[in-house]
Amino acid sequence: MFRLPVCPHCHTVYHYGEVSRMIFFHPTREQKCYHCKKSMKPLLRGLIVLAAIYLAVSFGSTVAIINIFPNATALTVFIVNALWAVLLFALRPFFVKFKAGGTSR
Repeated sequence: MFRLPVCPHCHTVYHYGEVSRMIFFHPTREQKCYHCKKSMKPLLRGLIVLAAIYLAVSFGSTVAIINIFPNATALTVFIVNALWAVLLFALRPFFVKFKAGGTSR
């Protein structure tokens, strides 16, 4: 699943920035492939997997910080979890797939 998405029609690989813009500005809207001009729609199920990964890593790191460093403050836990969130936010385009959309115009 850790690949950039491809067009379901012509198998054109999209670049990181293109996918990031697509899912940030228009997450559920149909897109047109820039190569074959056919409609496709992003599947965001992978983002649910990414959210589950974030929750597991966040919980695990919080437990580890509290157990390893008993004098750790809430700010420390917040900073570590914020760093995980930024990292996983940057990985969003790798967890999106495209499915064939409706009719192409």
